Amino acid sequence: MLLALLVGCSDFYAWQEVFEDLTNPLVVQSVYLGAGPWPEDLPAPDAALTGSSARVLLADAASVDALDQAPVTDAEVVLAAGDDAYTLRAEGEGAWVADSTDGLGFTPGDAVVLEIAHDGPHSLALVTPDAPDYAPAATRSAGAPLTIDLQGEAYDNLLVQVIRATDGVTVFDSMPTDISSLYRLTHAPGELVVEVPGDAFAEPGVYVVGVAGLVNAHPDDYEDVNVALSALTAGSMTFASLTVAP
Repeated sequence: MLLALLVGCSDFYAWQEVFEDLTNPLVVQSVYLGAGPWPEDLPAPDAALTGSSARVLLADAASVDALDQAPVTDAEVVLAAGDDAYTLRAEGEGAWVADSTDGLGFTPGDAVVLEIAHDGPHSLALVTPDAPDYAPAATRSAGAPLTIDLQGEAYDNLLVQVIRATDGVTVFDSMPTDISSLYRLTHAPGELVVEVPGDAFAEPGVYVVGVAGLVNAHPDDYEDVNVALSALTAGSMTFASLTVAP
C-alpha cells in the first residue's frame, strides 16, 4: 500500500512538472546562425548580412494566438557558445539580437546555452550542427524558380537566402522576422524543401545562394520556459554562386 502511494506521489509530481512546463507564460523563440565562406571570386557584402547572427524573441503568452500581443521587454539575454558568451542587444519590443559586427561567432559542434534573465533564470540548450553540403547548378535561365531540397539529411528545418552579387541586394530570404512566423518555422514537421520563386532571378547576372540546415533544441534541454511554444534552433549557412543567363 505504501509503495502504491509513493508511486502515486511520484506520478503526481511528474504530471505537475509537465503541467507547469506547458503553462509557463515565458515563450522563447530563437535562431542562431553561422555562415560559411563567401565565394572567393565575388566581393563580399556587408558582414552583418552574411556573418553569424542570433535573434531571440520573447513573449508572455499562453497560446499561439497571443504570441504577437504581449512581448517581453524587460530581460537580459546571453548566448553562451563553446568558451564564449555574447550579450544580445535589445532591438524593438521583445527582440534581442547580435551579429558578426558584435563579435558573434559560430562553430559547428559547440554546446550552446541561451540564457534569459526575466523574473528568474531561464534557458534552452543544443549542440550546433554542421553546414549542409549544397551547391546549385552553375547556370540557369532568368525567371526560372530554384528548388532547394535537403530531404533525407539530419536537419529539422531549412533556411534559404539569395543575394544578387552585383549590388549585394537580398532578393529572397526565408528567415522569419516576427515571433509567430518563427514559431511556425520551428514547429513545422521537417520542412526541408524551399522553392525560390523565379522573380528572384529576374535579372541576368551572378547570384549567391545561402542554405542553412537547422536543428532544434530538445524540450528536455529547456529550463523554466513554455515547452509547447518555445524553441531554440541553430544552423550554419553554406554559400554558393550561380549565374543567371538572359
